[in-house]
Amino acid sequence: MDEIRTRPRQHSRLPSAAEQEHYADLIARLRLARQARGYSQASLEHRIGVSEGLVAKWETKARLPGAFFLMCWCSALNVRLTLEEGN
Repeated sequence: MDEIRTRPRQHSRLPSAAEQEHYADLIARLRLARQARGYSQASLEHRIGVSEGLVAKWETKARLPGAFFLMCWCSALNVRLTLEEGN
């Protein structure tokens, strides 16, 4: 019988308090941008191409989007994500 091999699950570290604060600010700004454009969460999900309910999970911080989906989110809202140096 052939052995079935699976990849070990990757564990990511939890974001620090400062990272959580930055994420909260970024997500709040993206939510405001969505609302200002009159998009529902469902219409934004369709524009990004993600499953139903995912934007709600991001906006309530039940899940955090990775870098790829942050860029997709920004693109769908026609906003730019910029970096600035911290203190």
